[in-house]
Amino acid sequence: MRAFYVEADFVPKEGYILSEREKTTGRAMRGNQIWKDIKGSVTDRPMPVPDDNQVLVKVGAAGICGTDAHLLKKDDQGYSLYDGHSKYPIITGHEFSGEVVEVGKDVKKLKVGDLVGIESMHWCGECDACRRGMFNQCKELEEPGLTYDGGFAEYAVVHSKYCYKLNDIVNYYGDKMTAFELGAMIEPTGVAYNGLFVRGGGLRPGGHAAVFGAGPIGLAAIQLLKTSGAAKLIAFESVPERIELAKNCGADAVYDPTTFSSPDEQANLLMELTDGAGISLFAECAGATKFTYPVMGKALAIGGKTIQIGHTIGLTPVDIYNWQWNAGLISGSNGQSGCGIYPDVIALMAAGRIDMRKMVTGRYNLEDIEEGMKITAGKVLVSTQYPKL
Repeated sequence: MRAFYVEADFVPKEGYILSEREKTTGRAMRGNQIWKDIKGSVTDRPMPVPDDNQVLVKVGAAGICGTDAHLLKKDDQGYSLYDGHSKYPIITGHEFSGEVVEVGKDVKKLKVGDLVGIESMHWCGECDACRRGMFNQCKELEEPGLTYDGGFAEYAVVHSKYCYKLNDIVNYYGDKMTAFELGAMIEPTGVAYNGLFVRGGGLRPGGHAAVFGAGPIGLAAIQLLKTSGAAKLIAFESVPERIELAKNCGADAVYDPTTFSSPDEQANLLMELTDGAGISLFAECAGATKFTYPVMGKALAIGGKTIQIGHTIGLTPVDIYNWQWNAGLISGSNGQSGCGIYPDVIALMAAGRIDMRKMVTGRYNLEDIEEGMKITAGKVLVSTQYPKL
């Protein structure tokens, strides 16, 4: 079968201390400290064979995440720029959907012909985090496309417990390809859903909301906040293409944060737009925390919430008094697995409440995936069903 296959050399940087798991399994917790001379290409790979509790999926569509493009970039020493959980060689792609074409003998709830979306954080169910219901904090985490073969391929094998049926989406829209495309975007939508509703506790209908960053997760947050009853929904984004996508996904107003002279000016705008009530829920999807927290602290509604979804590097000074005075909350969020997130996102899609196709900016055949990785706004999808360039 054809697949986008990535290889790299395991060469820990001088001074980096390997954990026991890194030593014994070859899985890097900080990929940019270990993987050198990384490279990827579309090539022929052996057909995967499912185990007893797995299914073989013919991939219908896969989304290109910023991670997929970022891990192929190198620093001046030749190390991958991706600093997260990873293992090579591997078929990448962690946002994907497909049709079940073979089931293992112990699989009970899936059958050949089912369309499925696949969770991208494969929790073990046995570590302390999983036993607390904190699946995204699993200590034995596996990730398709990052620690074992993923969805940038004609076929993929996954454990059945990480598969969720998309049949209701087919029933609503009437065609498989729409279900495949929406199924490939459950993952970034689920990241936003986890932050907004599972970790953050959601927004009371009628509260005002603001989203920082209009990448795929920020765009998903906009759609989810819109359908959950946000009164005024304001977004901040500096890239022109993303500004238009934010408007298309439901933001009432979008502002370029680089045009403000100070955090006070930005916060004052939010207070004016909300008639002095402030923002009930901030979704920080930009990872630009040094710039966003001074704004959020001065425009926080009474009982307001800040949901940290975007990843940031380094320390962020925060005047915590603003949250204390307003009885506000700051919630950290990571991942999209467990907690009924996939079924809820699928139900919203199958009811037409959200349509993540609004953020699609490119569709590429698997053979042309490297061209798709050059697009930096919106969500790019890959499928063997799309025409070749």
